[in-house]
Amino acid sequence: MNLRSYYLSFIICHLSFSSAAAQDLWITGTAVPGGTQKLEKVSDNDYKYAGRLNAGELRVSTSKKPAKGTLYLTPVVADASLVNNGITYFATTDAQAAAWQVLVSEDRYRVHVNTDQKVLHGELFQPWGELFIAGGATEVGWKSEGKMLLMKQSPDNPCVWTWEGELKRHPEVEEPASFKFQGQDRWHPKSLHPYSQGADVLNDSRLRTGGDDTKWDISRDGHYRISIDLFHETIHAELIDQKH
Repeated sequence: MNLRSYYLSFIICHLSFSSAAAQDLWITGTAVPGGTQKLEKVSDNDYKYAGRLNAGELRVSTSKKPAKGTLYLTPVVADASLVNNGITYFATTDAQAAAWQVLVSEDRYRVHVNTDQKVLHGELFQPWGELFIAGGATEVGWKSEGKMLLMKQSPDNPCVWTWEGELKRHPEVEEPASFKFQGQDRWHPKSLHPYSQGADVLNDSRLRTGGDDTKWDISRDGHYRISIDLFHETIHAELIDQKH
C-alpha cells in the first residue's frame, strides 16, 4: 500500500467510526475472560469495562465477531499497555493491527474508551481508604474542607460505601441543592461526579471518577440513603423520609 492509499484508508475508517459513534463496542483477545466481552455504554462518548482480565492481548472492536466493516480501535504506539493514563487510538479494519497489552492477571481492571477524544484509559483499581460527601445540599456546605461527612465502608466489599442523612436546599449558599463526593476530606485530588450537571441523584445511577466539576442535585428535601460502588462507578439513592 502506497502512502496515499494508506492515508485514504485511515480517513475512511476514521469517518466511518465517527459516524457510528453510538454503536456497541467489544473487547476480544487472550486477555478477555471467555474471549469476548461487551463494553458498557455509560454516555454518548464513554464506554467502559470493569472486571477481570488475564495476561495477554486485547483488542477493541465494533462487532462481537469479525465481519465486513468491523473496525478495531488500535493504539498509536506499538505494544501499548492497557494500564495507562490515556493513549490515543485510531480506527482500522485490519484485524491484525497492534493490540493492547495486559501484563498481569487481576480481578479489578477498569477500562474507559472515550470516542470523542479517541483515547483509551485503563487502570488496575485499588479501593479507596475514605469517601466523603459535601456541598450546598449538605449540612456542611461548600466551605467544608476538614469537616466533610464521612461515608461508611462495607465490611463485605471495600469498594462499596454508604451514607444516610439529610439533604436539603440551603438558599443562603451557592449551588444550594448540589453536592458531590470526595476521596479525601478536601477538594483534591480524588473526586466523583455525575455525567451531566444537575443530575437528580434519585434518577441517575451513573458516576465518573474525576473530570469536569459537575455536581448532583436534589429535587426534594429529605432523609436520604446513598450507596456508591467505586469499582463499578455506580450510585443508588433512596429518599427515606421526605420533608414537607
